[in-house]
Amino acid sequence: MSQPVHDMQRLIASQRPFAGRVVGVTGGTVRVATAQGVVEVSGSGLAVGDRVVVRNGKVDKIRQNDAANILFV
Repeated sequence: MSQPVHDMQRLIASQRPFAGRVVGVTGGTVRVATAQGVVEVSGSGLAVGDRVVVRNGKVDKIRQNDAANILFV
């Protein structure tokens, strides 16, 4: 006999994080384009074009350290 609550917890916990790009922000809802399609999640402090990772229904901005260093000599 299955336990619906335990089955739901297992399904939610087994979701892997995935990366994408913000394509829309409306209030507290962020639309993220991923390889699997567009996903709507809750988040704030993001702008269209930001690279993000989605984990457990929440979105976090990916920090980019690949900017070129400019040195003056």
